[in-house]
Amino acid sequence: MKLQYCSITGADDQVDVADLSAFAHSHPFVEWAILLLRDRAGQPRFPTTGWIENFTRHSHGQNKAMHLCDDAFLGFIGQDPEIKNLMSGFQRIQLNLKFGDVEGKYDPAELVARVKENPQHQFILQYTPDKQGLLPLFTGVPNHAVLYDASAGRGINPDSWDPPLTGHFCGYAGGLSPANLEQNLKMIAKVAAGQTTWIDMESGVRTNDRFDLTKVRQVLDTAACYTAAPQYHHNNIATKAPR
Repeated sequence: MKLQYCSITGADDQVDVADLSAFAHSHPFVEWAILLLRDRAGQPRFPTTGWIENFTRHSHGQNKAMHLCDDAFLGFIGQDPEIKNLMSGFQRIQLNLKFGDVEGKYDPAELVARVKENPQHQFILQYTPDKQGLLPLFTGVPNHAVLYDASAGRGINPDSWDPPLTGHFCGYAGGLSPANLEQNLKMIAKVAAGQTTWIDMESGVRTNDRFDLTKVRQVLDTAACYTAAPQYHHNNIATKAPR
């Protein structure tokens, strides 16, 4: 098992963009995942539009994902130009099917159509067993991936991890933290043997609901030996990543 990305979710207006760039320089496998929920912009975990635009201007060459939540998710399906403009600075777009009040408010066929219309992005489907009916709709759609995420940002660690779904690029999230990451990576490596995957965490890198750079460093150091990034050098950690 190799990690293509270690996705760190939840940087907000309290985070210095320069610190994220320094981590990306020393840990090239990190992916910064930014939550977009306009009704909560400026609150912890949810940056303002101005912060997002500043981040994209100063993060060229970095792995970046945008997580579309609630009204942003529905706005994407409705082809809201503001949402599309904000998405343009990100390679991967996560469609948060289990976060916010979106159930029954969109047509799955329109969702698939929007994904097909935007091949420049890889779209991540936040997946739980009740959403498995969506997956056949993405057969033959190359620019999609699936994230096992029963926790949906609540920081709940599952008792076990499922193997990747055949025909889908799959990642793992749910209660990961510096304290349990090594154990969980070993578990994921067993079920995903021979596969390339990624992990994502949000609550596990926060302290008192603030983005915690010390925890981010611990996570990236632990994940490093599982990554598919040959340019990573352990001796860069102390000198290039923020303290």
